[in-house]
Amino acid sequence: MHTLDLTLQATDRADQLSVFLISPAGTEAFSVQIPQELSQHHQAWLRRFLAHHDPACPAVPAAVVHDYGSRLSAAMTAWLQQSDWEPLRRTLAQLPGLPLRLRCNGPLPLIERLPWEALALERPIWRLDGPGPKAAAPSRRRGARCPRLLLLVGQELDLDLSADIAVLERLQRQGRIELVSLRAGRSCLKGLRQALRDPQGWDGLVFLGHSAGDPEGGGRLQLGDGSWLGGRDLAQEFQDAGAHGLSLVLLNSCSGMDLARCCTSAGIPWALCFREAVPTQAASLAFSRLLEEMEQGLGFAEALQQVRLTLAESGPAGCHLLLSAMGSGSAEPLQLPLSRRRQFRLRLAASTPAQAIAAAVLISLGSAAELLPANPISTYLLDRRLYVQRLWRQATGQGGPTRPALPVLLLDEHRSYPALGVEATPGRVARLALAEVLERTPVTTVPVVGLDVVLDQPAAHTAELAAVIQRQQRAQVVAGWLGPGAGARGAGLNSKPLQILRQAGLEARDLGVGTPAGSGPLQPLPLRLLWPVDRRNFAAALSGVADPRLPADVVIDWSIDWQPLIRVITVDELPSLRAEALVVGTDGTIDADQHDLFSAPGAIRSVLPQWGGSSDAIPGALVQAVLAQSLAMRHWLKPLSLPAVTALAAGLGVLLAAAQSRRRRRWPWLIVFALISLPLNLQLGTAQLLLVPIVLPLAALSTTSLLRRD
Repeated sequence: MHTLDLTLQATDRADQLSVFLISPAGTEAFSVQIPQELSQHHQAWLRRFLAHHDPACPAVPAAVVHDYGSRLSAAMTAWLQQSDWEPLRRTLAQLPGLPLRLRCNGPLPLIERLPWEALALERPIWRLDGPGPKAAAPSRRRGARCPRLLLLVGQELDLDLSADIAVLERLQRQGRIELVSLRAGRSCLKGLRQALRDPQGWDGLVFLGHSAGDPEGGGRLQLGDGSWLGGRDLAQEFQDAGAHGLSLVLLNSCSGMDLARCCTSAGIPWALCFREAVPTQAASLAFSRLLEEMEQGLGFAEALQQVRLTLAESGPAGCHLLLSAMGSGSAEPLQLPLSRRRQFRLRLAASTPAQAIAAAVLISLGSAAELLPANPISTYLLDRRLYVQRLWRQATGQGGPTRPALPVLLLDEHRSYPALGVEATPGRVARLALAEVLERTPVTTVPVVGLDVVLDQPAAHTAELAAVIQRQQRAQVVAGWLGPGAGARGAGLNSKPLQILRQAGLEARDLGVGTPAGSGPLQPLPLRLLWPVDRRNFAAALSGVADPRLPADVVIDWSIDWQPLIRVITVDELPSLRAEALVVGTDGTIDADQHDLFSAPGAIRSVLPQWGGSSDAIPGALVQAVLAQSLAMRHWLKPLSLPAVTALAAGLGVLLAAAQSRRRRRWPWLIVFALISLPLNLQLGTAQLLLVPIVLPLAALSTTSLLRRD
């Protein structure tokens, strides 16, 4: 533990001190003069303090005690501002917040009795005594547990200690401490020695009663049986108790400085006392407040600062100037060994505002992405997620659901048209090519044919196409039209097939695939549906399902193995084709008004060359086929709420930061969470069709966990 050690050494001159300052910044040695008025201010304050609290003396108002206490503090502050103290002031400025330990060597009664702890130095201050900075005696290492306290109650004839004892007993009933009491007849020398030697050890020793100063005997305390006991008589027991873990002695009594020094000299790290006689109310308030703060998880030094504030604000007048902590040279920062559950609850309650702000920001990002799911970042992350999920399926042998393949014929002007024996119609799908496809496709073995084209404009050979449709009387022949949300020229009801075709039996269905349209050469990635796909849509007519419906907000599962589910055929295969339905479309480049091509999802790109196309674009007819098969298999991914999952992950990060106080210990947990969540979420998507967000929740988990540094 880094500290500033200030040693005040008596010299041959009564008005001079030798000062030694040891700190991480170096060592300083200098001399200071003791102002004569300092003693006068101390005596004036002490007389009024004692008179105020002594019923036998003339009444002195509390305001007078406060006023003289302020004068004493001001005199000490003025003393430290003198040039003699320049090395100390310089070091304090260089090392802000570093605790200051004060040691007095030699006969320095005035210096020891001054309220050094009340100086506004913006740091913890305590007295230093006992063993120097050396390795402490090995103590038994105990796991986390409730604080174990030994309560020693002195003679109670003229004292009412019931309130103090009730505080401890209440904590014991609540399971917050383990308490063993020595009271009345049990509060004797034999009982105390036996208790201090308990091999289970103690975390703290609390004394309630009368005590008195005795520099030679190490102070004195009165036991419950009425006997007085010198601190030196318990030196060996104190040493044994310190070796077994006793870390703190609370002297809820008067004039306890000599007893405190005796405890720290025996190796007990910390002791707390009042330097002069104080009212029982002050000792009780300090005692209960200290336990309350430490039980809430504060360290001893931090809790002591709160105790002084409480005494100054609501305690008996002037008592806050007499409270001193004594620490041994080897004392480490002290906290009561709370149970892990209690530590967790306390740290959780002390979660930082930065964590809350980070969680709120990330949840807001998740909400924004949920409201605008087609934003580029979410689309990219979803595409990558489906690609990784396809790799997971391949690695684990989970190809996906099976069903008879849906045949797709992609017309193009270079291969299909010559095979059909037709001429190309500039900028349009040749109506004669469609008629020829219907002629070559058996009616009995292929009852449903979907024409993924828009037939709203007059063109050559329209009559021939209508005649074929009317003559065949196929169960269903469907063409497409462009719904209002298609974003294409001529979209709307006017894009429905010509009247002559509808009168021949051609049905019209919306070509919308549920995803937003674009204005570029390629339509956006067809991933997450913003609108439902149902019986009004083209794909539903090809699914063969009685009540087809793809809900809005679901995701097309491009991660499954689509190659056995969709079969791209050639013109030569039409006469022998047997299938529930046939999709007839184009390679996406024939229509002059708008290319019927979509950006290809990453998960399907390796398959597209085998279907005769490029790896970065997928024809609209194949997208319709994927939707039709998804409807037939009732297979799609259901994404969980991004803000909700992000909020859960952020909360988990807060819990992790509360459970692990050291940041470096959180990293392994974060890595474990990532290693577990990635395959688990991929398997949930594969087996349960639940799409659990990964990136933003992991970012929320890491951020809220690592932001906390205390």
